[in-house]
Amino acid sequence: MPPPRKLKSKLRLQFENYFVNEGLKHVWLGLWIVAQIAYFIVGYYQLATSPVVATFRSVLGPGLMIARSAANIISFDCALILFAVCRNLISYMRQTFLARVVPWDKNITFHIVIAYGIVFWSFVHSAAHFYNFYAVELAFGKDTVTAMWLNLLSGPGWTGQVVSVALFLMCTSAAEAVRRKHFEIFWFTHHLFIIFFGGTLMHGSFCLIKGDTGDICRGGPTFWKYWIASAVVFVIERVTREVRGRFPKTYVSKVVQHPSNVVEVQIMKPSCVTKAGQYIFICCPEISPYEWHPFTLTSSPNEPFISLHIRVVGDFTAKFARRLGCRFGGPEEAGMQPPKSLPYVMVDGPYGSASEDVFDYEVAVLVGGGIGVTPFASILKTIWYRVKQADSMVKLKKVYFIWISRDKEAFEWFQDLLMTIEEENLDGFLDIRSYLTASFKPNEVRNVILNDIDGQKDAITGLKSKTIFGRPNFDQIFEELRAKHPGTDAGVFFCGPKPISATLHKACNKWTDASADGMRFFYGKENF
Repeated sequence: MPPPRKLKSKLRLQFENYFVNEGLKHVWLGLWIVAQIAYFIVGYYQLATSPVVATFRSVLGPGLMIARSAANIISFDCALILFAVCRNLISYMRQTFLARVVPWDKNITFHIVIAYGIVFWSFVHSAAHFYNFYAVELAFGKDTVTAMWLNLLSGPGWTGQVVSVALFLMCTSAAEAVRRKHFEIFWFTHHLFIIFFGGTLMHGSFCLIKGDTGDICRGGPTFWKYWIASAVVFVIERVTREVRGRFPKTYVSKVVQHPSNVVEVQIMKPSCVTKAGQYIFICCPEISPYEWHPFTLTSSPNEPFISLHIRVVGDFTAKFARRLGCRFGGPEEAGMQPPKSLPYVMVDGPYGSASEDVFDYEVAVLVGGGIGVTPFASILKTIWYRVKQADSMVKLKKVYFIWISRDKEAFEWFQDLLMTIEEENLDGFLDIRSYLTASFKPNEVRNVILNDIDGQKDAITGLKSKTIFGRPNFDQIFEELRAKHPGTDAGVFFCGPKPISATLHKACNKWTDASADGMRFFYGKENF
């Protein structure tokens, strides 16, 4: 048992409650914003007082300081943005003591925030240079140089245009509406980062702003000095992922088609050593040799294979399912013959996620929305194996599994697993709660009533625990948990739609109480 908590003042309680889910990410976001503002001020002051650029400063005025200071911050942000997507590095770092002070699971969110920063400072940089080019034209006359030539045809001008177009395409294709429905567009367009970084490396090498004394190019381009470390780490990361994904060769060993357009895929790859709650990337060269798609694992580390449950919702998943021999009754499937063999696939990973920390808490609340239940299948299987082997759960004493679905057929995905775990449930270790949010037709209601076996088994799921109709009331659930487990910490893990995530996150913050007999709810969301 953890040591009892000390009595605390009201102010300290509010502070500790805030830091359970929000504090660290806000601290790091604040440090990043302050660092940018401070760097801009320092850069502006240095250029405003430096005698080396006095001539250019007299011509360009504040446009010189604004453009150069914004460029410095772009370089600073570009030095960080690649680190945030080095998944091997992130997976390793989240296992170290730094996990206590750095929210590593927010790496993709931080990557997106940095990208917004680059967009903002690129706008500032470009606007300042538009002003500068016009100032040069006024100072030297159109017969000598024009603002249009400087903007489009000079070295800094055309490289800046290329970089801006690449940045625009990367950011717009990364919008969630595009990424969710057309992942292929996002995937390929995001590789314009090669052009973006290549153009940025060239952009500052034309010695546009010349000094009055000494080295007129003032040391030459500086972007590479910021970027080189993250670039080297990122290249090593990508090479490692490519080699690990391609060797040894991996084939699909088993395919099961489930209701609700869900396909279970089992893969044999002994070199892929996993933990419960992790995810991998899959590439099927027969469909596309360059596309890698993330999926959470549904297999336990105790099983001799790795398995995925894939919801067929996009172009890649539809093609992949048909190649595996699955048929969903679409017109494009007419006349298709069953495959003679299962395809070769490449597997990259596994990588750590928030759900991996489930065994670090006394109480775990697993919430899955629809297909978002997949990471918890791995966790529940691992729990089952540990119970079978009389293995100690260390801290974990109680698990609440909450599954929310609009489709009643979806509950068949893991019905056998849940029934097995429920039958061997020791001392109420696992509490299963299924929520069905779809409305029933009259004939479906009659079937449910007729198949309700004396109230012993649920007519929809076949479990002892009853299906609850409607959305879960998280306030009511958390109030119940806080009454049952005073003075403990609970890990709340979610995978599924954003609206449910927002509601659950808010409830975790609302009901977190760091007092002596309170309960803290640590929220973690799958984010890849």
